[in-house]
Amino acid sequence: MSSTNAEDFDPKNPPPASSDKEMMDPAFITRSLGSLTKLEPAMALSAASRDDATKIIILQVLFLAGATLTAIRNSPILASYPSPTHGLVGVIGCGLIGSAVVDAMLDAGLPAASIMIASRDDQKVDKYAKLGCVRCDDAELVQTCKVIVVCVAPQHLRGLGSQIRKVGARNCVVLSTVAGVSSIKISKMLGISRVIRTFVDLVQLPVEWGQDGPPSELICPVTLTVSAKNFVAEKGVLQYSQASIESLCVDMGLRKRDSSYEATFAIVGDGEIGDGGSPVKKKKGGDDDEKKGEDGEDDDHPLHELHGFLKYWKDVISKGFFEIFAEEILAKDLPAFSDSEGNEG
Repeated sequence: MSSTNAEDFDPKNPPPASSDKEMMDPAFITRSLGSLTKLEPAMALSAASRDDATKIIILQVLFLAGATLTAIRNSPILASYPSPTHGLVGVIGCGLIGSAVVDAMLDAGLPAASIMIASRDDQKVDKYAKLGCVRCDDAELVQTCKVIVVCVAPQHLRGLGSQIRKVGARNCVVLSTVAGVSSIKISKMLGISRVIRTFVDLVQLPVEWGQDGPPSELICPVTLTVSAKNFVAEKGVLQYSQASIESLCVDMGLRKRDSSYEATFAIVGDGEIGDGGSPVKKKKGGDDDEKKGEDGEDDDHPLHELHGFLKYWKDVISKGFFEIFAEEILAKDLPAFSDSEGNEG
């Protein structure tokens, strides 16, 4: 076995093994671990692209989930539930994307009891169940949750669809992270009409991301901007998302005009609506200071436990998306809601 002079040894560039026997020696493996585990340039770029795409998908899911919950927060049906915060968001699949989505939702303030998880990975589900998330099967999830995030591989969609169609889904919006499968196709497979697809186009990533990688923080102005730009790269996605959430609002008991108001605010924002608060809330009797907490939220609001997440969505996540939407597509794709449009539906 060859020996290495300690003075000449460079830990960043250890000498290669001189024989097959040395290659199997624990000492050689230990001192050469860095170079042995270093990815080839092409593989490293692929891994970085995967991480980039994962961040973009997570932020798009956070935005869409927040938009949906914001729009339905004043639903009379939701207010009538014994436990309105139970099982509002469901995640199907707990692999790389699914786990990252659940982690991000918890970090953003979504109460664990509001998240239902269906997955074949029992260890992952056990981990989140210990944090307070609700373990369930696919059928229970689709019959309970208002926001469903599908994080399965494309080859599992058909099997998932056959299970869901047997029980039928209640009022919900599906957010798909499945790459390469259109929202129309997923809608047909699952038998659910409202499917909004996350969208990643790595060509749109800033040049510096390919060199240095994205910022280490998941949620920051740069990653929010990139995620929003990717989202609107799919033609008509804002209009379709607004229509899907508006349809859910109607099915959840909101009047047609109120549903349009809430869905438009949740997807593209509106200064007048934002400054004035919920239009539905105004119609129900204005402000009652005695019922309001320090942050201005009604103590008996049906989504009071979600207030932290909704506030975080409004103050941090939606701002990054709204700015891009207004700059790039709002004027031509989804006109701002005006008081002259429509009447009670």
